[in-house]
Order: sequence, then C-alpha cells, then structure tokens
Amino acid sequence: MVVEIGAPKLCSFHFGGTLLEISVKNPLELTHVNLSSFCLSGILSYARTRIPSIARYVESLTLLGRSENASTPMLPSKLPHLKNLEIRLLAPVVGFSPSYDAFSLVSFLDASPALESFILHVEQDAMTHDPVVGEYDECLRQKLGCWHNCLKQVAITGFCSAKSLVELTVHIIESTHSLERLTLDTTYGYDKRVGTIGKCPTSRKIGQCWPMSKRTLEEAHRAVKTAGRYIMGRVPLTVQSEVLEPCSRCHTGNQ
Repeated sequence: MVVEIGAPKLCSFHFGGTLLEISVKNPLELTHVNLSSFCLSGILSYARTRIPSIARYVESLTLLGRSENASTPMLPSKLPHLKNLEIRLLAPVVGFSPSYDAFSLVSFLDASPALESFILHVEQDAMTHDPVVGEYDECLRQKLGCWHNCLKQVAITGFCSAKSLVELTVHIIESTHSLERLTLDTTYGYDKRVGTIGKCPTSRKIGQCWPMSKRTLEEAHRAVKTAGRYIMGRVPLTVQSEVLEPCSRCHTGNQ
C-alpha cells in the first residue's frame, strides 16, 4: 500500500502505525516529521532509507521505535537541512531486550551536516546491556571521517553501560568540535527541554523522586561508573557536561 500526500503546503507530518510506502508530491515546505511504530521494529532503518526522498527539506525529525533490532544502515543519502533530531527507543512489550547497535545511529549524524541538537531517549530494556570490557582506547569502535561541525546540544536519557551506547557517545565527543553541552542521564527521567538540571531529575515535586527498582538503580550506578571511566575524560573543557545519577537522598536501595 502506498500513501500519497498531495497537500500543496504541507509543513508538518505525523505518522504512527505499520510502516507503509509514503509519497509526498510537494515536499518543499515539509520541515517537521514525526514517525512512530509502537508495535513493530524497523522505524530507524525505514527513516534513514526513506526520509531523504520523502522529506528532503526536513528540519525537525522525531522517531519513536519499539524493539529495534536491525542496525541503522550507512547510506550516501543526506538530510541537508535537518537541525533537530530526537529518537526514542522503547523496550519490547514482551520478550527479551533486542540487540540494537546504538553506534549505528552515527548514520543519522553523518547524513545531517546542519544538525544542531540530538536527543536520544533509551528505555531500560530497549537494548541489551553488553558492558564495555578493556582499556581506554582498545575496546571502542570508531567511525573515521565523520565530522559534525554544527552539533551543539546532545542529551541521552537512559544512558546505560551498553558498549554500543558508550561508543556512540565517544564518537560524538571526538567528532564534534562545535559541541557546547553534553548531558548523560542515567535515571530514565530527565528531559533537557523542561529545565530540570540541578534538581532531582525524576522528581514529581520538590524533595520527592519517582521510585526506581533495585535493578534499575544498579544499572544506573554502573552507567555512572562507565561514563566516568570511558567518556568524561574525553570531554573538552569548553563543553558543559553533566552525568545525572540517582538522587542519593531518595534512592539508597531497593524501592
């Protein structure tokens, strides 16, 4: 089935559901695209493959996928006008965590030379947490020749100890001379747009945090240690960086 859109001045497009072939006849003013697939995986590969032809002039792109298990392909096609990219990786409703390679998201960064803001949300079971093993430089993959000269703001909510996520973060740091701010949130509850930096990031109200399970709390502490060992030492002094960890007052053990 092909969905054909003939609106002459379409500027925003939101689509949710089963992935379909989409054709936009007048894409010149289409600058905001939101794609989501709550049940099936594949939204990231679909977007990387199809968005450059569907919405070449997109400036803001939001992608929401569940149970992603296929790496995002590296392609020559570009998104030359994309400035804001937000990706949400949701955990499967049932079953095991998928083996998604977060490092493959470099494909979106490489395709977007004008990108200024990148926000990544990762639910706890959205990917397997294969830990980083090895010394500082020997264990991490690198993508040589990919430079992101306009990227200024990067935030990862749900940052964990998964090796591919660490590799993605290190790549961004070492390939982005324009970077101004990096936020790694290990508590799954922080969104930099609401201005909660410096407060309990999962707070419902002042002085009270959302409860965290023992398993979630343990992974958050592992993520903090991983960030300290493999990431924060690489951040230039000119970059404002922060690792948000569980509130020591509210999260002292099993919740």
